Amino acid sequence: MQKRIFKFITGLLAALTAISSFFGATMKIFLFPLPEQTVTGFGTSACWWAQMIEDETERTYLAKALFSQEGLGLNIYRYNVGGGVNPAHNRIGDRSRRTESFLVFNEASGKYEYDFTRDANAQAMLFEALSYGCVDTVVLFANSPHYSMTVNGEPAGSQSGGVTNLDESRYQDFVDYFLTITEYFLSKGVPVKYISPVNEPQWDWGGDWVGQEGCHYSAEQVVKLMELFAKGIAARGLDVKLQTPESGQIGDHDTPYVDALLASETAMSQIGSLAYHSYWADTDTDSKLRFGIRRCQTLARHSVDMTEWCELPCKHDVADVEAALIMARVMANDFNLARCNSWSNWVAVNGMGRDGEGRRLSDGLFYATKSDYSAVEPTVRYTAFAHFAKFVPPGSKALTAVPNITEYAPDAKYYPFSVAAFKTPERKTVLVIVNEGEERKVTLPTVLATHLAVYTTDRDRALEQTYDGRLKTHITVPEKSITTVVLELR
Repeated sequence: MQKRIFKFITGLLAALTAISSFFGATMKIFLFPLPEQTVTGFGTSACWWAQMIEDETERTYLAKALFSQEGLGLNIYRYNVGGGVNPAHNRIGDRSRRTESFLVFNEASGKYEYDFTRDANAQAMLFEALSYGCVDTVVLFANSPHYSMTVNGEPAGSQSGGVTNLDESRYQDFVDYFLTITEYFLSKGVPVKYISPVNEPQWDWGGDWVGQEGCHYSAEQVVKLMELFAKGIAARGLDVKLQTPESGQIGDHDTPYVDALLASETAMSQIGSLAYHSYWADTDTDSKLRFGIRRCQTLARHSVDMTEWCELPCKHDVADVEAALIMARVMANDFNLARCNSWSNWVAVNGMGRDGEGRRLSDGLFYATKSDYSAVEPTVRYTAFAHFAKFVPPGSKALTAVPNITEYAPDAKYYPFSVAAFKTPERKTVLVIVNEGEERKVTLPTVLATHLAVYTTDRDRALEQTYDGRLKTHITVPEKSITTVVLELR
């Protein structure tokens, strides 16, 4: 049924664009209530910055900006369960990408023992975020098993790359280790909803490039590991679910892993979310649409969550509106075309320095202006995220938005006009319009509403309220802008 509905809507899109091209009509947005899709929220990852925040004032500032109603009001917090640093040898040079593990070698006893006072800065950030009452979903995720469980004794991938670095004899040890850490956080009242032991399994990881933690797995190895986790969750009676496979890219890279998991009744008994990352598809609307059709056809009964994205490679200054437009386009297409249930940015804070042209580069919502992360400032991507997160609460329904547009962006095969639409629990209709081209006059969809509010970001404005009053049927969206439209009955 969902597949037929989605095919009808995509066919209707083709018809509407043809009519628009023939008559030269004003841009019009059409809304459809199906396929059914509940938004479970928005989030970000605390990897690899939370452990760098030493100052309490800075920690409070960031937590409020990200996880309070005063700020973005994000409800999903992704906590990194790091693989640790082997004191005997470590190939990860960037201090911010090295992690402090809860499992520590005790030289006196000659054994690895748990020490939950470790990773103190990251834990402090988590509990500060929880204190504002917005976070209802914590995801514990790992990029690698603990270094002591790997083949080469380090968490940055295998020595040659392309093969799993988890020792064949240590699968159960990894399960027990991760679930013990999960029990610790649950005992502290942390709302752990998902655990995610595998991250981007299809990439090689290791070899000559060891810039971060990572571990390759084949689809069969992911299933084997998830089955052991499923049994462990059930045996311990934990009220958590698995989030997997955290595919690094949708499409052909994702399908073998998801299909293998769907075929395992044991694994699926504890899988609550099929997660993907939206990397490498920023302009690929065809892949997003194909993924959405598969989502409606094969994955309709499952939560499908977009858990990581940043612009790769990062080419825009932290204040350049182009960076905001790219992020907003990806978000709109992930909801409207790929049909995700939630959307999480990769890192909340990062500082990548300046390029040869003096541009300040960062893939975070905040830019660390000092190498020790002791000073930060918001980026334009923070504003882009606000266009969604501040207006679309969990429990909203994602509608299908169809703009009648035919032209491609210059030199790129993607539409320079993207839309995502939502119906909130308060019965407001929210549209996020991303216009990467010239100024446009837009006819709003017909909904039961009497009041209109409009919020705009462009070169000169940042989430500025540009209209608040009686309903209008047309608005003008500026060139290179993000516009959030809120329609409601008052």
